[in-house]
Amino acid sequence: MIPLYNFHSHSHHCDGKEHMEEYVKAAIKKKFKALGFSAHSPLPFPNEWSLTPESFRQYVTDARYLIEKYNNQIDLYLGLEIDYIPGHSEDFDGFMKNTPLDYNIGSVHLVRHKDDGRIWFIDGPLEGYIKGVNDIFDGDYRAAVTAFYKQSVKMIETQKPQIIGHIDKVKMHNKQRWFSTGEAWYQELVDETLQAAAKHNCIVEVNTRGLYTGKTDEYFPSLEIIQKCYDLNISMMVNSDAHHPDQLDQHFPEAHELLRKIGFKSLKTPFFEYEI
Repeated sequence: MIPLYNFHSHSHHCDGKEHMEEYVKAAIKKKFKALGFSAHSPLPFPNEWSLTPESFRQYVTDARYLIEKYNNQIDLYLGLEIDYIPGHSEDFDGFMKNTPLDYNIGSVHLVRHKDDGRIWFIDGPLEGYIKGVNDIFDGDYRAAVTAFYKQSVKMIETQKPQIIGHIDKVKMHNKQRWFSTGEAWYQELVDETLQAAAKHNCIVEVNTRGLYTGKTDEYFPSLEIIQKCYDLNISMMVNSDAHHPDQLDQHFPEAHELLRKIGFKSLKTPFFEYEI
């Protein structure tokens, strides 16, 4: 039997909808083996979705309390989804050692222009996505997407995240309108990113959020990228990127079935491996 788990979840401490304990209760009700808390890491500028230094302290306190309280019912882990923004974000090692954390997810939501330092937010409303490309990259989607993947490669090489979050999220608003993910230049960027992930033994998550929220018609990453992960012997896991307790295991059976069809025999989390 495939164990139920989720290591990518967001509570009220960042941009999630409920208190952390509600996620724990939902996971226990669903008979989860494990649940990981992974709030968005603090950033050095105001925003509406990440932890602040003050809420970070409370987040850690709440997580440790719940880990102890539910010790005999479920395996709980304290993690962090750490944003990588060159020149702005803190090193992952600092979070891991100073908190300390049980695990981390490395993600790119904010793409920094290599020359002038302006930042493109890829994960907000569609209007902001388009405006960012127009204002920061002069409307050049290829340049913007290239910057996303180059920043992802640099994150992998310098920070060595345990899990890579939604590795192709830059496609979310695109829907093949401004660039084609089948073009050679795009595939070359993907290949470079995956080769870095393979070299540094990162786990690439199959993130189901885009599909169950209707923001995309496929997982992060796409079928083609999952196939490339299989060919490169990259470890994979399934996460839902839950922002509400009801989303903890959304599309998990379908994701596991897809991975089986591709050829995966087992998947890996930071704490255990399992056959599928």
